[in-house]
Amino acid sequence: MRRLPVTAKPAFTASRGFTLIEVMTVVVILGVLAAVAVGAFTRQVRNAKKSEVLADVSQVSLRQKNYLAVAGHYASSTNCEGTGCTYPTATDITTASGTEWVWDITDDGYTSDSAVDGEFMRGGGNLHGFDALRFMPEGGSSLCGYATISGHGTEAMVAENADEPPDETLSNQVFPADNEALFARDWFYTYALCDFDSDGTYWAFTSAHYTSDVNYGTDDTQTYLENE
Repeated sequence: MRRLPVTAKPAFTASRGFTLIEVMTVVVILGVLAAVAVGAFTRQVRNAKKSEVLADVSQVSLRQKNYLAVAGHYASSTNCEGTGCTYPTATDITTASGTEWVWDITDDGYTSDSAVDGEFMRGGGNLHGFDALRFMPEGGSSLCGYATISGHGTEAMVAENADEPPDETLSNQVFPADNEALFARDWFYTYALCDFDSDGTYWAFTSAHYTSDVNYGTDDTQTYLENE
């Protein structure tokens, strides 16, 4: 009896899977790449926001100079420096949690209508406020609180109206104490406090009447320096 040929069994090659160490290595690499990408995107977004603030602060300075030519003096939106002195207040900005605060031209913080005659507010609210300057940030909303403070200077015609810049963190940077010529005549400075990541720590941007430069933060005092 003739035997049928025996068919050879196919040879199976055992395939080796990934080891746990290899899988963990890939996961770590992907995590690093994701962190780098997120960090780069965050910086890009923040730089774009900073550019908007720089444009707004510069716009306030331009409007101050135009207002001086018409009214004979600069205007103030407030008579103090700090997180509670801006419009909107820095506290409101943080509370908004990254949502831009819509400006309201009827708010007292915008008009300064309740301001009375006094230091940095000569003439009271009717001659001051962002409405006097006709300033509004791009789009009518902001992630920052803005303020501008002005004075008649140490050479004011009426001595009692003479104003030196306030002894405050940002003022001391834009008006160095050893150079009184900078505020001998009418002066102003503008600042913005920004909390881009809503952590309660602020970036400060400042500009003064004698320069077009805008300063980032306050590295010497660490008062306003948001995390990079």
